Amino acid sequence: MAALAGLHDIDWSSLDQGSAVPRLLADLAGGEPKALRDLYRRAPDGEDVRPWVVTALPFLLDLVADPARPLRGETLRLVGDLAGADRTWQMAGRTLAAKRLLAEWDGLSDLLLDEDPSVREAAAYTLRAVYRLITNPTGDLWERFAEEPDAGVRLMLLRTSVITGAVGGGYELTKVWLASVADTDDDLRVRISALTELMALYNPVPFDAGRARETLLDAYREGLNREPEPVADMAAPLLTGARMATRQWTPGYHQVVKAVRATYRDDVDAHLGLLHEMLAIDAWDARQDALYEARSLVQRLRGPYRPLIDRAAELLSDRDAQVRAAALHLLQGVGELARPAADAVWETMSGAKPWTHQGALSPSVGILASLGDERVLPILERLLDDAPQTTGLHEAIAGYGVRARALGRTLRRLLRALPAAASPSPASAADAYRAALLDALIAVVPQEAADYLMQEPLDLTGLHRLIRTGRAAAARAAEIRTALTSEDPVVALTAARAIWCVTGDAEAAATVYDQYLTGPDHAVTAIDGLAELNSRAAGRAPLLNRLVKSRTSDEVRVAAARALWRITGNPGSARRLGPAWEATPRLRPRIARLWVETDMGAYATRYAKAELAVPTRYNVTNLGLSPAEISEDEQLLADCRKLITDKPRWPF
Repeated sequence: MAALAGLHDIDWSSLDQGSAVPRLLADLAGGEPKALRDLYRRAPDGEDVRPWVVTALPFLLDLVADPARPLRGETLRLVGDLAGADRTWQMAGRTLAAKRLLAEWDGLSDLLLDEDPSVREAAAYTLRAVYRLITNPTGDLWERFAEEPDAGVRLMLLRTSVITGAVGGGYELTKVWLASVADTDDDLRVRISALTELMALYNPVPFDAGRARETLLDAYREGLNREPEPVADMAAPLLTGARMATRQWTPGYHQVVKAVRATYRDDVDAHLGLLHEMLAIDAWDARQDALYEARSLVQRLRGPYRPLIDRAAELLSDRDAQVRAAALHLLQGVGELARPAADAVWETMSGAKPWTHQGALSPSVGILASLGDERVLPILERLLDDAPQTTGLHEAIAGYGVRARALGRTLRRLLRALPAAASPSPASAADAYRAALLDALIAVVPQEAADYLMQEPLDLTGLHRLIRTGRAAAARAAEIRTALTSEDPVVALTAARAIWCVTGDAEAAATVYDQYLTGPDHAVTAIDGLAELNSRAAGRAPLLNRLVKSRTSDEVRVAAARALWRITGNPGSARRLGPAWEATPRLRPRIARLWVETDMGAYATRYAKAELAVPTRYNVTNLGLSPAEISEDEQLLADCRKLITDKPRWPF
C-alpha cells in the first residue's frame, strides 16, 4: 500500500507504546474501526503526546488524503486530537512538533472542500490545532462558512472560527460576525450556536432581540440544548479528546436568555412574557432556565407575579428533578410572594422524603417555616428531638414566637444537657449551638428563659436577650442600671431599652435617650426608644416637634414624626414628611407605614401613586435582594395601595 510505504523501515519498538502502531495503521488502512479505538487508547491523557504520535502523523495524513480510503473523517479527527486541537494553548514539546508537522502539510485547507461532509467537518475541527502557525485562518473559515451547504459542517466552522478569531485584533470583528450570523442565518442550530458563542464573549455587540427571542424559544422546543450522548468508547481513553467532544454540546442558553431580557430593561410584562413562554415548553431545560431567571426578575422589578408563583407551584410536581429543584429555588428567594404556593410545597413533603439536606433544613421545610406555616411545627419538633443541631432549625422555631411554645420543654431539656462550663473559644460550635437554643427558647417562652440568662455576660447580645425576655429577667435589673452609664453609646442605649422592657422604668430609659436626641450618630435610636415609651415620654414632645421642623437629617425627622404620633396621638407631624419621601427612598417603607397608621391618605396619595408607577424596587441593588428585602418592598406597595383606596379620616 503506497500510503504506508516505509512504515516498517521505522524502529517502532524504540518508541514508547509504539510497537503495535504499524499493525494498527495497517488495520486502519483496511477500514477496521477497532484500530481507531486502539490508537486512541495509546494516546496520552496528559499534556504532551508520546513520541510515536509525531512519527505516525505522516502515515495518518496519507490515509486521509486518499479519497478511496474508508474512515477518512474519523481518521482526520484522530489527527486533530493527537495534534492538540483541544489544547490550543499548548505550544511546546512533542505536541508543538506534531502541530508544526500538520501546519506544514499542504492538504489540510484543501480538505475543507472535500466531497465527504465528515472530512470537511473533521478538517474544520483539526484547524484548531494549527491556527497559530498558519496565516489568516479565520478569514478562510468565514469564506468557507458562507459557501458550505452542510449544516453540521457549518456549525463546526462557526465554532472553530470563534476559537481562531476571538484573539487579539480579531476579537471585535468576531463579535460582529457572530451577531450577523445570529440575525440572518437560515439554520436554527447555527443561529443559536452563534448567539451562545456571542454571549460567551466580553461585552457582546448589539443583535436583533426579536429574532434572538424566536431563535431561543425554537431551540428549546427542538431540544437543541440537550446533554450529549456519552463519549464513544473509542475516544474515552483520550481524556482531552473526551473533553473536546463534550465541548460540541451547546453550553446552555441561560446567557442568551439574560441577553434578550437585558433588551427589555424595566418592561416587566416583556420579561414575564418570555419566561411564561419558556415555562409552557415541555422541556426541562427551558423550564429550569426560566425559573432561575424569574428569581432575578422578582428581585429587581415589581410586577404581577401571582401567575408565575402559581406556575412554579405546579412545577413542584414536575417529572424532572432539576425543574423541581429550580421551582423550590425560586420560592425560597421571593419572601412573602411565595405564600400562594404554600399548599403545593406542603404536598411535596411526603413521609418518605427527608426533612433535612446535608445537615440543614430541606428547602421545602425552610420555605414553609419562613412563611410561618404551622403545619411544619410538628416536623420542627421532631427534628428538635432527632437532629437538634440541624442548621437553620432554631431560627425557624424562633420565627413562630409563642405559637411554638409547645417546643419550650424540649428546648429547656437540650439546654440542661449541655456542659455547664462554656467553651474557651467564643466562636466554637458548642457555643453557637447553645446560643441558638437560647434564642429559640426566648422567642417561644420568654418567661421560662430567665434562669438560663443569669450567667450571660451583659454585652450587647446579652442585653438584647434580656429585652426579648422582658419582665421575667427582672433579677438582672441592677446590672442593667449599671450599663446605663456605659461610655459606649450603643451599649447605653440598648441598656435603656432593656431597663424599660424588664422593669418598666420609663424615666430611667428616657434619661439616657435625652443624652443622644441631638447627636449626629445615635439620634434615631434614641427617638425610637422614646416612641416605645408612648405617653410616658410626653414631656419630650416639644423637643421632638422642633426636630420635625428642623433641617436635620431625614432619618431624624421621620423618627421624630413617628415618635410624636406614638407619644401624643397627634398625626400632624406626618404631613411634613413629603420632602423626606422624595429625597431619601430608603425611608419610604417607614414613612408609608406611618401614613397608613395616621390615615394620611389625602396628603400621601400623590406620593403613593408615584411610587406605584416606579417599575424597580425601591431597595434594588446590583447584588440582588434577600427574601426579607423583597417582602419589605411588597409591604411598601401594599401600604401605598391602602393610602390610595382607603377613605381618609383627616382632612388635608
